[in-house]
Amino acid sequence: MNLFSRKSVVPPPSLSSQPSISNAATAGPEAFANNSAYGRGFFEPGAYSVALKRCENGHDLAQQLADMFEERAQLESVYTNQLRAWSRKWHTELVKSQEYGTNKKLWDQTATAGEQMAEVHGALSSSLTDSLIPKLRQWRKDNYEKSRIHYKKTKEFEKEFMDAQKSWSKLLDKISEYKSAYYAACKAAKLADDAERSASEEQRRKLADKAEVARREVGSAKAKYEQAVNEAREQRPRYESAMKEVFERTQAFEKKRLDFFKETFEEFSKVLETATEDNPTLKKMNEDYKTSITAHDSNEDLSWWDQNYGTQTNSRWPEYEEYRD
Repeated sequence: MNLFSRKSVVPPPSLSSQPSISNAATAGPEAFANNSAYGRGFFEPGAYSVALKRCENGHDLAQQLADMFEERAQLESVYTNQLRAWSRKWHTELVKSQEYGTNKKLWDQTATAGEQMAEVHGALSSSLTDSLIPKLRQWRKDNYEKSRIHYKKTKEFEKEFMDAQKSWSKLLDKISEYKSAYYAACKAAKLADDAERSASEEQRRKLADKAEVARREVGSAKAKYEQAVNEAREQRPRYESAMKEVFERTQAFEKKRLDFFKETFEEFSKVLETATEDNPTLKKMNEDYKTSITAHDSNEDLSWWDQNYGTQTNSRWPEYEEYRD
């Protein structure tokens, strides 16, 4: 088999121009390094498992995103309750205090501002809890239906990949078998030739016949090996086409996830907009967030993934390799 080096890793789509974006947002191929297919071309036997793993990861990532927003909603709720408790406390303290006049009124309004801020954070918490999070969890449930251990979509893709690769794997096994037989025949022929050359005149005639039989075996084994390699060369376009067809379905499934995540981020931006529209600092924060959403490009992400893990990777293809002693 001729070994091709894998393509150098293409950097993932980056938001590095946004200083507020975490480095974790640009995780590279090492994130998949624990996958058994890492470092192999997509068309090699079993290497499609990385596409199945991505499908499985989609469920976990949707769970993580929902967990993140749920944690934010809880933080907002806790802060809302703390602000309200703080406001009530100081209203009570002012009633009992010795303060008076306009200064007392302003002090009381300062405590009231806490109630008003609590309304803002309470609304943010409610929007996340009542709308965004349930929608995200329902989407995950609808798209990652489980059957016993595995997700149905993953099993569907796995079956399609296995069907596409079935005849190709058999052909590779045949090539490996014929190559081994050819190499074994070459070794046997060399041993027969050496034995003939070192034999006495009396034994040489008998060994010559044996050496001739061994040479004919080499020719026959070589022809089978070459024929199998040529068959693979002819079958390769059909095999690649079948694998790409399934791969494109996994790409479409992943695009659906990426696009839905973008929709979720856009909805979160609207929640922020409602809560921060009267505050210049918070408004600037939301504008920066919107800029990040604008940079989101599922097609670019999928193209990067294809180059590093999919059909654009360099696979090892069967080639005839002459026997070398």
